[in-house]
Amino acid sequence: MSRNKNKNKSEKSQHIMKKEDKLFVPFKSLREGAIPPFPSNPDDAGADARIMVFKKINNEKGEKELIELNSETYTLKPLERVGCCLGFATAIPKGYYFKVVPRSGLALWDGISIVNSPGTIDAGYRNEWMAIVVNLSNCDVILKRGDRICQIILGKMYEYEFVETEKLPDSERGLGGFGSTGKK
Repeated sequence: MSRNKNKNKSEKSQHIMKKEDKLFVPFKSLREGAIPPFPSNPDDAGADARIMVFKKINNEKGEKELIELNSETYTLKPLERVGCCLGFATAIPKGYYFKVVPRSGLALWDGISIVNSPGTIDAGYRNEWMAIVVNLSNCDVILKRGDRICQIILGKMYEYEFVETEKLPDSERGLGGFGSTGKK
Protein backbone atom coordinates (compact mmCIF):
# COMPACT_ATOMS: atom_id res chain seq x y z
CA MET A 1 0.00 0.00 0.00
CA SER A 2 2.78 2.48 0.81
CA ARG A 3 4.28 1.81 -2.63
CA ASN A 4 1.04 3.02 -4.28
CA LYS A 5 0.94 6.10 -2.03
CA ASN A 6 4.47 7.04 -3.11
CA LYS A 7 3.54 6.49 -6.75
CA ASN A 8 0.50 8.79 -6.38
CA LYS A 9 2.58 11.48 -4.69
CA SER A 10 5.17 11.26 -7.47
CA GLU A 11 2.52 11.60 -10.18
CA LYS A 12 0.90 14.59 -8.49
CA SER A 13 4.25 16.33 -8.09
CA GLN A 14 4.74 16.06 -11.85
CA HIS A 15 1.17 17.34 -12.53
CA ILE A 16 0.27 14.04 -14.15
CA MET A 17 -3.25 12.89 -13.49
CA LYS A 18 -4.59 10.08 -15.64
CA LYS A 19 -8.08 8.68 -15.88
CA GLU A 20 -8.75 5.99 -18.46
CA ASP A 21 -5.68 6.96 -20.52
CA LYS A 22 -6.60 10.64 -20.44
CA LEU A 23 -3.87 13.09 -19.50
CA PHE A 24 -5.03 16.09 -17.48
CA VAL A 25 -3.07 19.29 -18.10
CA PRO A 26 -3.35 22.09 -15.51
CA PHE A 27 -4.73 25.21 -17.24
CA LYS A 28 -4.71 28.78 -15.97
CA SER A 29 -6.87 31.43 -17.62
CA LEU A 30 -4.93 34.70 -17.98
CA ARG A 31 -7.50 36.77 -19.86
CA GLU A 32 -11.23 37.29 -19.58
CA GLY A 33 -13.06 34.85 -21.82
CA ALA A 34 -10.12 32.48 -22.28
CA ILE A 35 -11.16 28.84 -22.57
CA PRO A 36 -9.09 25.68 -22.82
CA PRO A 37 -8.52 24.46 -26.37
CA PHE A 38 -10.76 21.55 -27.30
CA PRO A 39 -11.20 19.34 -30.37
CA SER A 40 -14.07 20.16 -32.73
CA ASN A 41 -14.86 16.45 -33.03
CA PRO A 42 -14.26 13.59 -30.57
CA ASP A 43 -11.66 11.82 -32.73
CA ASP A 44 -9.69 14.94 -33.79
CA ALA A 45 -5.97 14.90 -32.97
CA GLY A 46 -5.83 18.70 -32.67
CA ALA A 47 -7.64 20.97 -30.25
CA ASP A 48 -8.67 24.43 -31.50
CA ALA A 49 -7.27 27.46 -29.67
CA ARG A 50 -8.79 30.95 -29.91
CA ILE A 51 -7.38 34.46 -30.23
CA MET A 52 -7.73 36.53 -27.07
CA VAL A 53 -5.36 39.43 -27.84
CA PHE A 54 -3.21 40.63 -30.74
CA LYS A 55 0.45 41.61 -30.31
CA LYS A 56 2.00 43.64 -33.09
CA ILE A 57 5.68 43.35 -33.85
CA ASN A 58 7.57 46.62 -33.42
CA ASN A 59 11.10 46.62 -34.78
CA GLU A 60 11.78 50.36 -34.96
CA LYS A 61 15.34 51.53 -34.33
CA GLY A 62 16.49 47.91 -34.02
CA GLU A 63 14.60 47.43 -30.75
CA LYS A 64 12.42 44.37 -31.00
CA GLU A 65 9.24 44.35 -28.93
CA LEU A 66 5.66 43.16 -28.99
CA ILE A 67 2.97 45.78 -28.49
CA GLU A 68 -0.36 44.56 -27.14
CA LEU A 69 -3.27 45.99 -29.12
CA ASN A 70 -6.60 46.91 -27.57
CA SER A 71 -8.69 45.78 -30.53
CA GLU A 72 -11.40 43.24 -31.30
CA THR A 73 -10.09 42.78 -34.87
CA TYR A 74 -6.78 42.91 -36.68
CA THR A 75 -6.25 43.27 -40.43
CA LEU A 76 -3.30 41.08 -41.35
CA LYS A 77 -1.64 42.32 -44.53
CA PRO A 78 0.00 39.95 -47.04
CA LEU A 79 3.28 38.53 -45.65
CA GLU A 80 2.71 40.27 -42.31
CA ARG A 81 3.11 38.48 -38.96
CA VAL A 82 1.18 39.05 -35.74
CA GLY A 83 1.25 37.42 -32.32
CA CYS A 84 -2.11 35.95 -31.37
CA CYS A 85 -2.21 35.46 -27.60
CA LEU A 86 -4.35 32.50 -26.59
CA GLY A 87 -5.19 33.77 -23.09
CA PHE A 88 -3.89 30.89 -20.98
CA ALA A 89 -0.85 29.22 -19.45
CA THR A 90 -0.36 25.56 -18.61
CA ALA A 91 1.74 23.14 -16.59
CA ILE A 92 2.33 20.42 -19.17
CA PRO A 93 3.27 17.15 -17.47
CA LYS A 94 6.92 16.13 -17.60
CA GLY A 95 7.61 13.93 -20.63
CA TYR A 96 5.04 15.69 -22.85
CA TYR A 97 4.87 18.80 -25.05
CA PHE A 98 2.39 20.48 -27.37
CA LYS A 99 2.80 21.40 -31.03
CA VAL A 100 1.06 24.56 -32.27
CA VAL A 101 0.04 24.01 -35.90
CA PRO A 102 -2.07 25.82 -38.53
CA ARG A 103 -5.74 25.04 -39.05
CA SER A 104 -6.15 23.48 -42.49
CA GLY A 105 -9.18 25.58 -43.52
CA LEU A 106 -7.43 28.86 -42.67
CA ALA A 107 -4.34 27.71 -44.55
CA LEU A 108 -6.28 26.67 -47.67
CA TRP A 109 -8.86 29.45 -47.93
CA ASP A 110 -7.06 32.44 -46.36
CA GLY A 111 -3.35 31.62 -46.63
CA ILE A 112 -2.98 31.81 -42.83
CA SER A 113 -0.19 29.77 -41.31
CA ILE A 114 1.97 29.53 -38.21
CA VAL A 115 5.43 30.98 -38.86
CA ASN A 116 7.43 28.52 -36.75
CA SER A 117 5.22 25.57 -37.57
CA PRO A 118 5.07 23.53 -35.59
CA GLY A 119 5.56 25.81 -32.64
CA THR A 120 6.66 23.87 -29.58
CA ILE A 121 5.36 24.41 -26.04
CA ASP A 122 7.69 22.63 -23.61
CA ALA A 123 6.67 21.15 -20.25
CA GLY A 124 8.54 23.83 -18.31
CA TYR A 125 6.89 26.80 -20.06
CA ARG A 126 4.52 28.72 -17.75
CA ASN A 127 3.87 31.95 -19.68
CA GLU A 128 0.90 32.77 -21.92
CA TRP A 129 0.63 30.67 -25.06
CA MET A 130 0.84 32.58 -28.34
CA ALA A 131 0.54 31.59 -32.00
CA ILE A 132 2.81 33.51 -34.39
CA VAL A 133 0.54 33.92 -37.40
CA VAL A 134 1.51 34.91 -40.95
CA ASN A 135 -0.63 35.82 -43.97
CA LEU A 136 0.84 34.00 -46.98
CA SER A 137 -1.91 35.18 -49.35
CA ASN A 138 -1.94 38.27 -51.54
CA CYS A 139 -5.03 39.71 -49.78
CA ASP A 140 -5.75 41.28 -46.40
CA VAL A 141 -7.24 38.87 -43.86
CA ILE A 142 -9.35 40.12 -40.96
CA LEU A 143 -8.78 38.25 -37.70
CA LYS A 144 -11.22 38.61 -34.80
CA ARG A 145 -10.89 38.11 -31.08
CA GLY A 146 -12.38 34.68 -30.31
CA ASP A 147 -11.55 33.20 -33.74
CA ARG A 148 -10.12 29.70 -33.77
CA ILE A 149 -6.60 30.45 -35.04
CA CYS A 150 -4.56 27.29 -34.54
CA GLN A 151 -4.62 23.73 -33.32
CA ILE A 152 -2.55 22.23 -30.55
CA ILE A 153 -1.43 18.60 -30.65
CA LEU A 154 -0.07 16.69 -27.68
CA GLY A 155 3.24 14.90 -28.14
CA LYS A 156 5.22 12.51 -25.98
CA MET A 157 8.93 13.00 -25.53
CA TYR A 158 11.41 10.17 -25.84
CA GLU A 159 14.95 10.14 -24.54
CA TYR A 160 17.45 9.92 -27.37
CA GLU A 161 21.10 10.41 -28.09
CA PHE A 162 23.01 10.78 -31.34
CA VAL A 163 25.71 8.16 -31.76
CA GLU A 164 28.51 8.87 -34.22
CA THR A 165 29.22 6.12 -36.72
CA GLU A 166 31.51 5.60 -39.71
CA LYS A 167 28.77 4.12 -41.91
CA LEU A 168 24.98 4.38 -41.94
CA PRO A 169 22.83 1.38 -42.82
CA ASP A 170 21.60 1.23 -46.43
CA SER A 171 18.04 2.33 -47.29
CA GLU A 172 15.89 2.19 -50.40
CA ARG A 173 16.26 5.95 -50.92
CA GLY A 174 19.95 6.01 -50.16
CA LEU A 175 21.61 9.36 -50.88
CA GLY A 176 18.72 10.67 -53.04
CA GLY A 177 18.10 14.33 -52.23
CA PHE A 178 15.22 16.77 -52.62
CA GLY A 179 12.95 15.74 -55.49
CA SER A 180 14.80 12.46 -56.04
CA THR A 181 11.58 10.40 -55.81
CA GLY A 182 9.88 12.38 -58.60
CA LYS A 183 6.33 13.67 -58.87
CA LYS A 184 4.46 10.58 -60.10
